[in-house]
Amino acid sequence: MMTGKKLNWYLTGFITFFMVVVIGSSVQAQIDKIEMSIEEVTDQKTPYLNYPVAVLVQEGSDLVLICDWANDRLVITDQNGKTQKIVPGLEGPVGMVYDSMSNRLYLTEQKANRIRILDGSTFAPVGEFKIQGITLNEPRGLWMDEDRKIYLVDTMNSRIVVFDQDGNLIRTIGKEGMGDDEFYYPRGVSVDSQGRIWMTDTLHHTVKVFDPAGNYLFRIGKGGSGPDELDRPRYVIVKDETVIISDYRNNRLKIHNTQGELIGIVDRIGGDYLLNPEGLWIDSNGYLWVADSGNNRIVKLDMTFLMNREAYLASLLSKDKIDEFLREAASLSPEKRQLPELSALFYTAYQKKDDLENMIVEAENLWMIDEENRSTWSEELGKLYYRKATLSRATQPASIIKDFYRKSIQYGYKKAYIPYVWTSFLMLGGSNLFLIILLVMLLVLLFVLYRIRIARTRRW
Repeated sequence: MMTGKKLNWYLTGFITFFMVVVIGSSVQAQIDKIEMSIEEVTDQKTPYLNYPVAVLVQEGSDLVLICDWANDRLVITDQNGKTQKIVPGLEGPVGMVYDSMSNRLYLTEQKANRIRILDGSTFAPVGEFKIQGITLNEPRGLWMDEDRKIYLVDTMNSRIVVFDQDGNLIRTIGKEGMGDDEFYYPRGVSVDSQGRIWMTDTLHHTVKVFDPAGNYLFRIGKGGSGPDELDRPRYVIVKDETVIISDYRNNRLKIHNTQGELIGIVDRIGGDYLLNPEGLWIDSNGYLWVADSGNNRIVKLDMTFLMNREAYLASLLSKDKIDEFLREAASLSPEKRQLPELSALFYTAYQKKDDLENMIVEAENLWMIDEENRSTWSEELGKLYYRKATLSRATQPASIIKDFYRKSIQYGYKKAYIPYVWTSFLMLGGSNLFLIILLVMLLVLLFVLYRIRIARTRRW
């Protein structure tokens, strides 16, 4: 006989597998083609990319910047992949971040153990960036947050270095080891809208998350090739509610929400496959750029259905794909779920399904959070409770029906007054009392008619 504990384990495993298959296949189905691939370079001597590691779309110019690692150069192209400029003579370029305010491009050179500063317009090297009191050892991933603090993965020192634009050290996070706040050969880093720090602890086969002060919060993944596993993850990027990880040795991208829950897996695009993916970038239009390093190319994928969730979910509703909408919307975080515009989409979905109970739940939620349209939702709730009361007459006791009418009145629906009074009357034993009153009224009417008849007889 299967014990309760073992049964729970099997149920949990089945539910996890089901969610991965259903949601994951949905994500995979959305990405059915490569929007663009950059492989060739306008350079007669070295006309192809050779193990590109990082990619970035520059704010303002929309130029595509590529760290062509094995060729020790920076390649700049336009959005169509046409080469605009090549910066040779670098030493293992692996990470980039662009600061639009200073028009500086910061670039890590792994082989030279340094951060290079390039002019953001000409891309000419203008100097080396020094961090106070820090000696780097094979630096890799870079990120800059909304406050212009810079985060650097100092790989061989097994730490993250946080510093400001002047090179002042703010803090370091981690050291080599096996603990939650210890790393082994880390590579990538990204910071979400809450200031939480996401980093790939590559040889521990996991992604770790820290609060803004550097305190460990949780992790995603463990070693392996299963849906919840990673094999030497290289880079991570966070945008809004979406987390994307380059799962290097598994030749795939893993997509999670910011609670760490798996949304989907992408290992093929149409008939094409990823091979040892590394650097990631999400541009302002919601497209994902991937350094598909093993295939010596940069690929552009349409991820707008994840990046612009509201527009995508609205498009599903407009096509009456209600079940698909509810399935896709299940991955939204609780914070995102409480946004009025998204709650309104849920209301529309339940309205299309004629799901009265969930319509009331969503309308009440909108009445509380959507102050601008509160009167509209109040009117809607009045109608919904009136309808619920009417539909419940045959199955619910009078006290419950009366409560529904009362709520309808509270939300301003005047039509509910008469049935509310009538239901209250019935609750007072009104069915028998009604017959008595009707009989009395009938007797009064007969008496009145009798008196009229007598009056007429006397007149004659």
